[in-house]
Amino acid sequence: MFPQIFGGCPTLWESLRLILQKNEFFMVNKFYIKGIRRFHYGKVKELFQRLAGKDDELRIEVEERDTHGDEREAYRVVADLLSTQGVSVRFLWSGIIVVELPWVASHADVQLCYTLLRVVKRIHRAARILNKDEKEVRLTDDDEQRHWMMIREYMAELLTRNERTIIAGVNRDFYLNLGYYAEVNDLNSRVEKAFDDFTALQWTCVEAKTLMEEQRCVEQDEDLSLVRVVDNTCDAFVGECRYVGMMRDNDCKMVPFEDFCTLMSHAEGFKRMDEAQALVFQMDPKVWNVLYEQAPGRVLEHYRKTFIMRWNTDISNYHLYEFREAMGDFYDPGFYYEWSIWDYRKVHLGDTFYMIRTGSGRQGVVMHGTIIGRPYPDEDWSGKGRRVYYIRMRLDAMIDPDAAPLLLTTDQLGEAVPDFDWTTGHSGVMLTDSQAVALQRVWQEYAGRLRDTAPDNPSICMLM
Repeated sequence: MFPQIFGGCPTLWESLRLILQKNEFFMVNKFYIKGIRRFHYGKVKELFQRLAGKDDELRIEVEERDTHGDEREAYRVVADLLSTQGVSVRFLWSGIIVVELPWVASHADVQLCYTLLRVVKRIHRAARILNKDEKEVRLTDDDEQRHWMMIREYMAELLTRNERTIIAGVNRDFYLNLGYYAEVNDLNSRVEKAFDDFTALQWTCVEAKTLMEEQRCVEQDEDLSLVRVVDNTCDAFVGECRYVGMMRDNDCKMVPFEDFCTLMSHAEGFKRMDEAQALVFQMDPKVWNVLYEQAPGRVLEHYRKTFIMRWNTDISNYHLYEFREAMGDFYDPGFYYEWSIWDYRKVHLGDTFYMIRTGSGRQGVVMHGTIIGRPYPDEDWSGKGRRVYYIRMRLDAMIDPDAAPLLLTTDQLGEAVPDFDWTTGHSGVMLTDSQAVALQRVWQEYAGRLRDTAPDNPSICMLM
């Protein structure tokens, strides 16, 4: 009943955690494999694939992850469309192999775990598979079933707790709505539904953009609030937040999450996923505008700001050859840049930036993208001992200034926005709203021409 394709990209292992408000049950089932001098991983994977992947319509993914501490190698095994938390496999430098099955793993995860352990025992007959008490694990069908029943009992306990519960999944956290499940009379049925909902949450519209967390002061008498901003440009996954920001042009209406869900409840492009999260599919702009007008909330005008980062190649400790090397990583998952920012007190997550190359050679825009990190102080790049703040940026365009056939030059920028100095000044200066609007018009026209050239030109990297 299992899929049979191995592969996939590294994932953040830190996301595989079980979070409870009081953390009394921060536990995981661990199996320790000992007594193996040389582990035949290729043979194990091949047999595991053959035994687990009996159904050609399903997939197993074995995802390599970054190692930490005493780990030599680390993987996560996931059954596509069936896993809730997956199975962790860690190869330690000591020679011990640790297989971990989280406490709210799905039935498929349990089967994956036991199948994997049985394969190891079959290929490495000297292997000893132990529990945390150093006792041998038998791996019988009854043991597997008892393990699954134990996990079900744990879910039942979670559903009877009178407190908020958050469970980490392979793709998304799951926020249990205890009141919602209390409407189902039979506890066994509540457990079944909770597992179904947990699984569906992981695999429904996984390609939707997960909206960043933003901290904003929405009301004057409030502290900073957690906000997720929906701009209706793509399908979006709205994680836990206090306000959903609805964008129209560059204005943002701050709508309390529950009010937003009520507003959207009859919209075709909306799906509530659990107590605190929802999917919002891209809608017809006319429908979005109607909902925007109907939504209760405060409008923050000129919401997104624009910052000009500067790279003077005559004085910078960052060189053109490093820029070109980075272009080779542009399409890798998680690719980002960090750069110094002058107006660090004014920047917010989600703001736009343009990187301007100045100094010798062709001068103009070499990067464009979005601010994705909060400012932090670090060592002065120039060595002068100043207090310098840096920001993390996600890029949607990189242009080699000396090789690209098209470059949005500082002369052209000066014609479009004449009241800004494009050749000198600090890095990370905020534009006025009128300057930002004028620059955006020029960029959009230029980017349209650039996209026609990008696919066949290594001097241009762009997200289409």
